[in-house]
Amino acid sequence: MRIILVLLLLAVPASADVSIGDNQQTVTVDCAKDPNVSVSGNEATVTLTGNCETVILSGNKAKVSGSTKAILVSGNDNTANLESVDKIGTPGNNNRVTYKTTIDTKLKKAKISNPGNKNVVAKRK
Repeated sequence: MRIILVLLLLAVPASADVSIGDNQQTVTVDCAKDPNVSVSGNEATVTLTGNCETVILSGNKAKVSGSTKAILVSGNDNTANLESVDKIGTPGNNNRVTYKTTIDTKLKKAKISNPGNKNVVAKRK
């Protein structure tokens, strides 16, 4: 099941609306205008406003906050402190993903695939 969820998350559109490739960037993304976000830069700080469709975090030591329907964290040593999310995939290592609620009100908790090592994925109060 975990592998299937990761594969489903990977089936997002190949091109992101916003690509953050440079290191140590601080960016605010308006998800209403740019719903698909790719972060490949290291030590980036990304704030999402509104609800994004997908966030792919392949860089290292990045920080993401806000809301997205799905996040895939394939990089290492990242932190995603999400307000709401429906699907979480963490094939990377030593990542921390926390969330408060889901976007889809039918879900009681996010669907999680955590095949990486030393990741922490948790719902917070």
